[in-house]
Amino acid sequence: MRTILKNIVSSVVFVAILIGLLCISSLVFQPKSNSKADGIHNSSAYGVLSEPKDSIDALFLGDSEVYHAFIPLRIWKEYGITTYDCSTPNQKLVYSLEFLRKIFKQQSPKIVFLETNEMYRDTYFEDELTYTIEDMMPVFRYHDRWKNLQFKDFYSSVDYSSNERNKGYRFIKDVKPAKLKDYMKYSKVSAPIQSRNEKYVRQIKKFCDEDNTKLIFLSTPSPKNWNYQRHNSVEALAKELDVDYIDMNLLRDEIPIDWKKDTKDKGDHLNYYGAVKATDYMGNYLKNTKLFKDKSNDKNYSKWDKDLKKFEKKVKKEIGEL
Repeated sequence: MRTILKNIVSSVVFVAILIGLLCISSLVFQPKSNSKADGIHNSSAYGVLSEPKDSIDALFLGDSEVYHAFIPLRIWKEYGITTYDCSTPNQKLVYSLEFLRKIFKQQSPKIVFLETNEMYRDTYFEDELTYTIEDMMPVFRYHDRWKNLQFKDFYSSVDYSSNERNKGYRFIKDVKPAKLKDYMKYSKVSAPIQSRNEKYVRQIKKFCDEDNTKLIFLSTPSPKNWNYQRHNSVEALAKELDVDYIDMNLLRDEIPIDWKKDTKDKGDHLNYYGAVKATDYMGNYLKNTKLFKDKSNDKNYSKWDKDLKKFEKKVKKEIGEL
């Protein structure tokens, strides 16, 4: 009996020490800023955490479809509305919810656009477990930083103040034409959304409702990823949840994407030329909601003007026009 008790105590002590070491390691390995130089993943999206409190009007949440499709600084230039691309490669809904919770500690956007492509990126139990553990103990997410640890990592607190000049957008001018075949051909069939994903969509809707934020489903133009079967399922879910739904794939007159010139990778993502068209539609949409005040003359947002000038300078250098 003593041996069993001794083994139990030893096991408890071992687990306690292990957890303690993991917690201490997490404090060290956690990037101390939201900059790429300090090792944070997806620094362009995490730049939103550096924006002044309650300064962002609307968020675009999703995977790479988002950061190739919407140019926040262009919307700022035309309408004085502040938006941000809170998107990461292959983003899953479980991460979207986690990311929203972090953002809403600093921001209270009036609209969150949820890009629908990730509704068809299956989420598994291991994804949920991984995100939960990594969020509790960042050492599991950032263990690869061990080669680049700096002295400040051992004593500094987290300070997400690194500005991301393009507000999450990633400029790409490459052109690889798409060959369209049955793109958005009408169908009465629906492509089922995984039940676990639907659960997270409902949680995101509930989370937005609790903050009085309007959630809108948004499908960006993409012949490779989108079809009428997926449209039907998302539309049905939108109706059930009383959520507005914008499917840009059906707005060919309003958003005249030229699939010979406006895609960077044969119809998977938009390039800069396509993003201009998608952004112009979205900027006008935001303006017409009458929810936002034009902040272009507000001195508190002068940094946006500076970032805009740098962005336009880069674009002009790359393609010779804006």
